[in-house]
Amino acid sequence: MLNQENQIFIGKLIHSINRFPAGQFKQQVMDHLMKLIPFDMALWAGGYTQELQLNNVFLYNLPNSLMDSWEQIKHQDKLLAGLIANPGKTLDVFDFYSRHERENLAIYQQHSKLFGIENAISTAIPNPKTGLLEIMSLYRQNPEQTFTDKEQLAKQFVFPLMINALHANQIQHMVNLAKVNSTSALVLCDNKAWIRFSEPECIQLLKQQWPQWSGPVLPKSVAAWLHTKASLPLKRRKLVFIRKQIDDMILLQVYPANDVTDLLSKREDQIARIFASGLTYKEIATDLELSPATVRRHIESVYKKLMVSNKIELHQALHSD
Repeated sequence: MLNQENQIFIGKLIHSINRFPAGQFKQQVMDHLMKLIPFDMALWAGGYTQELQLNNVFLYNLPNSLMDSWEQIKHQDKLLAGLIANPGKTLDVFDFYSRHERENLAIYQQHSKLFGIENAISTAIPNPKTGLLEIMSLYRQNPEQTFTDKEQLAKQFVFPLMINALHANQIQHMVNLAKVNSTSALVLCDNKAWIRFSEPECIQLLKQQWPQWSGPVLPKSVAAWLHTKASLPLKRRKLVFIRKQIDDMILLQVYPANDVTDLLSKREDQIARIFASGLTYKEIATDLELSPATVRRHIESVYKKLMVSNKIELHQALHSD
């Protein structure tokens, strides 16, 4: 059974998903976490297990120079290696060194000591299907104020919940900005086609199309399409991809091919089906009491959205199931 402190934190976490914009979410949640597990400084980052690359780095009471310093010593970090070997488990830096041993290490003298990091607990949660990694470290400055077993367990319990809440917040923020169709599966990536966040449904669709694929980079044909910066959708045998550029990120909507008509408005779908049955622009215009020019514009929009160029392809797209 959850204790009262955990219940309070989880309630605030859930409340934060829709209350705060993506840029403020981590700050607010870390403020709440500090009341559950007191700490002086923290790091929360997303990244990739491949080559231990980190991005979306959020530093709490720490300067940006921490990351430059970390890049120089990350391959000496036994705590980091232990986290990768024990996914989901919260570990203490002193699980790997005695305090005396640590004080004589270059990684302490050249990194931790410079930033006042005397005590640390960390958790890393990789996703083997995507190659994505979420990592969080909490730090204390007072050498005597070590983290307790209870605090380690509390962090181990809440961190997966925080990750899920973060992803929900990010996706909701992007959906609101892009005004996308909520029936599609969504994946957020950068301009190099590296996945940042993904809904599980999207990974499942990608795996069905490319069984041998694994992240963190999107499949080659999708990545190549993104690199062209093409505005037209990408159509594969089973999937259709729609891109929305938002600042320096790309939000992809992924549809099963038999759901492509979800891309059309009700009027476009109506006109497309009548047109595919054989009627002309003028006949459709008469039946629907529209101008031929309006019907033509709707058909042009349908052709563009469904990536077809004639009535035969249109009929196939509308009846692909």
